[in-house]
Amino acid sequence: MQLFEQALGVLQSGVMILDGNYRIHFINQWLNKAFDSTPDLQGEQLFNSYPELEGKRIHQAIEQAIKVGLPSLLSPGLNRSPLPLYRGEGANRERFPQSIRVQPMQVDSQRFCVVEVQDVSSMIRREALLNQQAEKLNQMALTDELTGINNRRHFNMLLEKELRRSNLQGTPLSLVLFDIDFFKQYNDHFGHPAGDKCLIAIADYLKHQLSSYGYQVARYGGEEFCIILPEQDVEVARHLAERCREEVEQLQIQHPSSQVAQVVTASFGIASKSGKQSETQTSLILRADNALYRAKLAGRNRVIASERLDEA
Repeated sequence: MQLFEQALGVLQSGVMILDGNYRIHFINQWLNKAFDSTPDLQGEQLFNSYPELEGKRIHQAIEQAIKVGLPSLLSPGLNRSPLPLYRGEGANRERFPQSIRVQPMQVDSQRFCVVEVQDVSSMIRREALLNQQAEKLNQMALTDELTGINNRRHFNMLLEKELRRSNLQGTPLSLVLFDIDFFKQYNDHFGHPAGDKCLIAIADYLKHQLSSYGYQVARYGGEEFCIILPEQDVEVARHLAERCREEVEQLQIQHPSSQVAQVVTASFGIASKSGKQSETQTSLILRADNALYRAKLAGRNRVIASERLDEA
């Protein structure tokens, strides 16, 4: 028995045995040290020493084990720190999260309960780190590597969501597609690193100017971008696209190989649906893409909106 108690004493987890009066018959060294109270709790009545525990979940679990003979598990998800247990010294002493198992035990005709305590701080930190890493990977999967805005995959998810909401709630929805005019010639003249910087500059503008309005911006592919405008009709979309067109030009990124201007410009296509229309994602994208194509045919550096379905 002495060897057994010595073994329990060196464990880096807690063991405590209480009788029917909640008196502590045994407490190992690790757990006794973790309690923020008297040097030795053995022989003390737990709820006299810690009256604040009365009526709490740990009290109910111990009472259930002793009186009814049912075990309990107090997980840190629902009961982060059931017992006043601390680690560290002085100013660094802090209450730690615990996993507690309360197990009934009967010796002859007398009932006891065994309380097992584990410090789950490292497990919680590990889970938090894994969640952060998973979130980071998820963001990477949905973010364009070059520009840092939403990628095409994320765009498809967002547009599907907004279309569903538009159809259910009867609200309008607009989509703007645009691309950089004569971007191949820009790359041929300045090189691809300069082309990447150009795309990054335009994406940064979009991200900072539009996301605060709740508009979702994405890189659709190559030099093509898209903007999702929830609850906005074609006139709002036209006004916003025209403002974007002007401000892309005002970035004054030199483009001597352009056939439109001496600076980088962009062409815009718009497709909008009213709240009464029911439209598919493919249809909305095709209409915006056709409008963009018409903007290019008309001379580029301009905004053209698609006709509504009920007008086509």
